[in-house]
Amino acid sequence: MSGEASAHSFVPTYPELKPSYVEGILYTTMNLFNARKDVEYYEFGVFNAEWEKVPFAMQNKIMRVKHLEKKKIDIYIREKDKQEVVYICSKSKLIIAGASKTSVSSRVCSKVK
Repeated sequence: MSGEASAHSFVPTYPELKPSYVEGILYTTMNLFNARKDVEYYEFGVFNAEWEKVPFAMQNKIMRVKHLEKKKIDIYIREKDKQEVVYICSKSKLIIAGASKTSVSSRVCSKVK
């Protein structure tokens, strides 16, 4: 029996929120690397300490990232929400054969400084 463990990376592990060019908006840049052959789509989220969603903006909240591809992702958060933000996460999404929905397979989170 053999198996292969592979995942995606989502770094930095401890991102910092910095002022953006828009007043009242902070941002951070995350880097995603897809090491999985079976996954091409990732969903992103921002959460507080109780794992409740915190509003955020980015180009696309679900993004295609091909096998062995790297993507830079800018995530924007309102300055008034800064104290709530604890985690920025990426979730890999699998396409289920014969079904029209996707299924979550894994989640990698970074803790905001």
